Amino acid sequence: MRGGATTGQDGRDARDADDDALAGEAIRIPGVTEDSERIIRPALFVLFRIAVGPSADYYGPRFLAFERAGHGRVAWHWPALFAPAVWAFYRKLWLTGAAFALSPLIGAAAMAAIAPWFDESTLLWLACAALLTFVVPGVAGASLANALLYRRVRRNIRVAEREANSASQVASRVGGVMPVSPYGAAVLGSLAFALLFGAAGPLLVNAYNDHAVRVKVVKALAGVAPIKEQVESAWLALGRWPRPAVAMEIPARAGAVLFDEVAVDPATGRVKLAVGPSIPELGGKAILLVPTIDRLERVQWFCVPVGIPERYLPQVCRQASR
Repeated sequence: MRGGATTGQDGRDARDADDDALAGEAIRIPGVTEDSERIIRPALFVLFRIAVGPSADYYGPRFLAFERAGHGRVAWHWPALFAPAVWAFYRKLWLTGAAFALSPLIGAAAMAAIAPWFDESTLLWLACAALLTFVVPGVAGASLANALLYRRVRRNIRVAEREANSASQVASRVGGVMPVSPYGAAVLGSLAFALLFGAAGPLLVNAYNDHAVRVKVVKALAGVAPIKEQVESAWLALGRWPRPAVAMEIPARAGAVLFDEVAVDPATGRVKLAVGPSIPELGGKAILLVPTIDRLERVQWFCVPVGIPERYLPQVCRQASR
C-alpha cells in the first residue's frame, strides 16, 4: 500500500511538473527581433489549436501574431468575404452573424435613401447599390473575421484558465466546447439569405423602379429644351413672352412628342407638360416649367411638379415640390 501511494504521488508530481514546464516554456515567433518579440507560452499555442478546431493550421499562426501584438488586427479571410453571416454562425459568433446578416439590408436602405441623387446614370446607380449591399458587408466580414474569432477564442481560454487548476484541465475545458456549429450555419445562414432576398432585394427593386421613372422624366424634360429656347428668344427679342398664335405653334415647331400635351401660356411664358402613357407611373399628372427674369434680364427656369410624388422627381424639380 505504501509503495502504491508513493507511486501515485510520484505520478501526480510528474504531471504537475509537466504542467509547470508547459506553462513556463516559451516559443518565439519567427520574423521579429528579440527586442520586440513577445514571449508566448507554448501551452497557449496548443490551446489556440484546440479551441479553434477546423482550420487550426490557418488560424494558429495568425492568433500567435495577434497575441504578440496584444490585440486582434485587420486581416483578410476569403471565406468571410462571400458569406460573412454564414461564416460567423459556423464559428458560433452569434451576434456577429446577426450583424453581418443585417448589413445588406442596412446597405439597401442606405441606397434607397441616396438613390434620388442618381438622376441620369443607371450604371452609377447599380455600382453604388452593389457597393453598399454586397461589397461593403463582404469586405467588412473578410477584414474583421480573424480578429473577431481570435477575441472569442482568447476569451474562452482566459475563462478556462481562471477556473482550472492545471494546464491539462484547461485543455480539457477548452476541448470540451464544440468550436463550430454546422447546423447553426445551415439554419441561421439560410435565414440570412432569406433576409437578403426577401427584404433587401425588394427594397432595391423598388428603389430602382423609382430611379427608372426619374430617368424617363429627365429625358422628357431634355426633349422640351427647344421649346424653352424659343420662349427665351421671344423674351430677349421683344421683351415679352410669345403672342398667343406664336405660343400655340412653338410646341409643334419644337417637335415635342414625349408628353401628351404641351402648352405655352402667352401671358406668363409658362410651359405646361401633361404626362401621358410614355411614363405610366405619372399618367394624368403634369410638370410646369416656369420662366422668371433675374436682375440681369436673363431667363431662369423653375420646374414645378403637379401631383407627382417626390420620389419620381429629378433634382431640378425636387426642391420646388417641398
